[in-house]
Amino acid sequence: MEFKSLKNIETSFRQLRLFGMVFLGVCALVTVFST
Repeated sequence: MEFKSLKNIETSFRQLRLFGMVFLGVCALVTVFST
């Protein structure tokens, strides 16, 4: 049970990190095009 919850946390953290990278990429594109 604990191992499964730990696995879920790891998966959600990985998705969150991926979303963060995409968000940073979008911010960088907006900055480049706005200047």
